Amino acid sequence: MKFKFLLLAFFLITLSSYSSYHVFSAFESKDSFVSPELTADSDTITLILPDQQYVISERDLDNLNGKLIIPTRENVVTNFRYNQSSGQLETDMLPQDYVIDVSLLRKYIGNYLTTQNRSLKPSFTYQARDQSALSEYNTKLANIFSSPLTLILKDGSVQSELSIDPSIIRSVIVPTSSETNIPPEVDRAKFLSHILPKLSLKQKKFFNSEIAFQSTRRAVHSRFLGEEAPLVLGVDDGPSSKGELANKYLEVDLSQQKMYFFIDGGLYKEYRVSTGSEYPTPVGEFHILNKAPKAFSSIYNVWMPYWMGFKYAGDVGAYLGLHEIAYAVNEKGKHVYNHGYYIGDMMTGGCVAMEPKDSREIYNLSDVGMLVRIVK
Repeated sequence: MKFKFLLLAFFLITLSSYSSYHVFSAFESKDSFVSPELTADSDTITLILPDQQYVISERDLDNLNGKLIIPTRENVVTNFRYNQSSGQLETDMLPQDYVIDVSLLRKYIGNYLTTQNRSLKPSFTYQARDQSALSEYNTKLANIFSSPLTLILKDGSVQSELSIDPSIIRSVIVPTSSETNIPPEVDRAKFLSHILPKLSLKQKKFFNSEIAFQSTRRAVHSRFLGEEAPLVLGVDDGPSSKGELANKYLEVDLSQQKMYFFIDGGLYKEYRVSTGSEYPTPVGEFHILNKAPKAFSSIYNVWMPYWMGFKYAGDVGAYLGLHEIAYAVNEKGKHVYNHGYYIGDMMTGGCVAMEPKDSREIYNLSDVGMLVRIVK
């Protein structure tokens, strides 16, 4: 009986010591900045850096080639500024990262590490964290200024052109982010201050400042994203037909982001719309294939009121159609426009989006089989 008691006491003391060791080890790892996924053991290496201890497994190190990049713990706020003269985004300070040569690190490990000693102070250099992204952004900015933009104007019935020099384009754009997928904006007031003094009296008579601004903005965005820049219009030319194509039909003008409704041989009304960006709205003559008071897009997870499909796009497995500007529904049941209220700009996935104040009227006046003409 005495022997059993002593054996049980020895077991409890041993278990307590083992538990205490692991509790202490976990606490120590947390305080020494060791990655929570890895703890220093015979299969890992601890790199001692000025502001942290970085733990990496030998297996991960074997899979690396070239350089090992480790973020420093400094939280420098990056302040960007736009240089209008050079057309480039600049910054005073960027967060630094450690750069370690992997081949040199392997030599250190082979020469100095032992089973007992699994840590070392590696040689490293610093590099700016966002430098490559900033360089890519500036390359895209340079695409905007690669050549002049041509603004199409009218002198009465005669078409004329005005060249917008790259230096002017550089002075009117406004970068709002350093993200390489977000194009810069255009300062409307500054843009028009450059254009208006150059117009003749006849050109001013036909000049449409809003269309000129929006089409210039689209051209700037397209060049930034590496796409073919659309026409830069300074006039509202109206529809390309006069009501002669059918008793009742719709004409969508992609360059103006407008739609014209013809009834009984005359223009009934014109509307602002939004057409395709990442997936272009097709050009040609189509007919309304189907109608629904409300449709749902499983591709974008949005609702599309007053839906009228006009073409089946086999490459995406979905219909393209006319509909009220699409919206999602949040957890509170409110309508949310995922890309803002984008009517008047190319922002859809190929459909023609209408304003809420117009969509019901257009839907009620349109019939299945009616002509939908889409022109550039």
